[in-house]
Amino acid sequence: MKANVYAVLMILGLAVALSGCAPSKTYLIELNYLPDQKAAPTAKVAAICPFEDVRKETERDLIGLRNHGDKKVDFLKVEGTSVSEAVTQAVRDYFIDNGFQVTDCKGWDMSPEGLDRLPGDLTVVVGGKVDSLMVEANSGVMTTNIQYTVRMRVHIGKVKERTVVTRAIESMPKEKKVGFDPEYVEETLNSVMTEALQKLLAECLVCE
Repeated sequence: MKANVYAVLMILGLAVALSGCAPSKTYLIELNYLPDQKAAPTAKVAAICPFEDVRKETERDLIGLRNHGDKKVDFLKVEGTSVSEAVTQAVRDYFIDNGFQVTDCKGWDMSPEGLDRLPGDLTVVVGGKVDSLMVEANSGVMTTNIQYTVRMRVHIGKVKERTVVTRAIESMPKEKKVGFDPEYVEETLNSVMTEALQKLLAECLVCE
């Protein structure tokens, strides 16, 4: 009986030792807007300017870290695109799902005066900045504490009114989960980003 106990302890010890020597992992995260029910098409037109990535991260595709108790760090990186392109596409998808026709923004400097140089058939023009888009996970033996941070600014140009509205939002939900599931983290991050964009851009839906 004692021999069996010792054998189990040796196997557990070996597993811990091997996990401590395992290399860091990189998880690829796909950033997407999560649509609600699509609205019927309208005659409204939204021009979308690229959202600028002004985050402090030196690696432009880095959007998350998973810290282990043994000081090993895994990385979460945006898949197949940049943060700027992913957020810009998410904004496009928001307007499409709300019945807008969508076009690219050309030459708007985010000022009210700059609206005079845009096509007269536009309803709204939108641009902005991504100040933070990050996941930080701290994994223990059984559980992982996860912090999501989404911080963005948006400039909304109402073309007929010749006015520009600036909005900012910060969302920092936390949770504790058993283990670490990158697919769940991807879904939750996209949900947090989607909710932030919906709050930022809600007033565009009543623009004429």
